[in-house]
Amino acid sequence: MSYYVIIETDFGYTIVGVPEGSNAETAAKEAGGLLIDDARYQSFEEAQDVLAALPSPFPEKAME
Repeated sequence: MSYYVIIETDFGYTIVGVPEGSNAETAAKEAGGLLIDDARYQSFEEAQDVLAALPSPFPEKAME
């Protein structure tokens, strides 16, 4: 992977790898989601750290 981005899908946020020669918008669309920002992470672990700090996209389910 060239880099990783965080996207939003119907099921919440997830991390998607962007292959060499592609772009973040295309990778997000192919994964069935939308790019939430244009931040690029050099490792999956770096993206995981950021994802863990994001608020839940489904706050109404946080108490379940």
